[in-house]
Amino acid sequence: MPARYLSPAFSDQDVSALRIAMLVGVEAEIYNDIWSAVFGESLHPGVKLEEIALSEIYGVSRTVIRKVLVIMEQEGVVSLPHNRGAYVALPSPRDALELCEAVAATYTYIVGKLADQPQNITPAQREKLALHVAAEREVAELHTIRRLHMEHATLLALIYGNLVLAAQIERATSRLALALAAYQGVTGNVSSVEYTVALHRLIFEGRKEEAVQMISAGMERARKSMRFGPPDGSVNLKAILGKG
Repeated sequence: MPARYLSPAFSDQDVSALRIAMLVGVEAEIYNDIWSAVFGESLHPGVKLEEIALSEIYGVSRTVIRKVLVIMEQEGVVSLPHNRGAYVALPSPRDALELCEAVAATYTYIVGKLADQPQNITPAQREKLALHVAAEREVAELHTIRRLHMEHATLLALIYGNLVLAAQIERATSRLALALAAYQGVTGNVSSVEYTVALHRLIFEGRKEEAVQMISAGMERARKSMRFGPPDGSVNLKAILGKG
């Protein structure tokens, strides 16, 4: 299931404590494919996930599909309104603004704690951060950069060592990414790899106040970049997730 992460920093990372449920086999495949399609922006917020089509794509029962979708609902990625099917979650404008505030609060706390005691960041952990930076350097697409920024926040929380905060910020950044995909658009403001490099330098040098301010300013830019309007809810699932 860790295959859903893009950053090579997660290749040997135990993320079991972050998951609602660890899936294997076809269930993990379905989960990872939907996750990648959502955060690769092939499946946009508000799009309906037809369970019959998903069953045909993967050759499994709707019970299996439903199990995966329920897990993704608990993670905030899928919405399952009563008797109305399944949809990619669409945070409301209020949710979007509150997610900015929540992510900023959690992220600045984690970064502040790391900058308080940079000597506790091990060489192996610094290497993971360097691997992540290398991955950011290789991408140009907005949705991929957003996804790597999500993973970066989780990685910092794991390095800090608080698994509860790591799970919390992973879910909050995932939902925020959905909000940005819905309301920021394809030309949205996203920080470059130089932002990540500069943040690491501030943490390693113990410059807590500057590191925290950097995160706060970045989150404020994200908040101001959103423009609220109706989503497009139609899509061809077989074309996106089909194996043919």
